[in-house]
This record gives sequence, C-alpha cells and structure tokens, in this order.
Amino acid sequence: MAQKRVKKTTKKVAEKVSAVKRIINAVKAWLLANGVEGILGVIAGVILWIFGYKIYAGFAFGVFATRNWDLIKGLVLKLLNK
Repeated sequence: MAQKRVKKTTKKVAEKVSAVKRIINAVKAWLLANGVEGILGVIAGVILWIFGYKIYAGFAFGVFATRNWDLIKGLVLKLLNK
C-alpha cells in the first residue's frame, strides 16, 4: 500500500515538474525571439509609466508591441506556407 502511494505521489510531482519546465522553456524561447529591443522596450515602458511619463512609455510599449507583432506575423506566415 505504501509503495502505491509513493508511485502516485512521484508521478504527480513528475507531471508538475514537467509542466513547470514547459513554461520555463516557453518563456526563454519568447525572450530569445523577442530580442533586446522588445525586452528593453517593456522595461523602459514600465519604468517611464511609474515615473509618470505616459507618452514616452507609450512609445516604449510601441517598440515592444512591434517586436511581438513581428513574431506573430512570422508564425502565422510559417503556418500558412506549410
């Protein structure tokens, strides 16, 4: 009885670890694909927004959105060309 409980617990833990690994790998892939411009755009946007420079923050978020739009557009075009 004790072995069954250990196997079930081990299986649940392995599933949770696997899910966390998938999430971490997805975030790392997004960061690599987004590049320095996108990451700095969102960081600069947040900092500028906090200090009250909302117009400049909008420009920074625009850079971030443009980088993500390029990623999404490339993904859609790749799927359509298959």
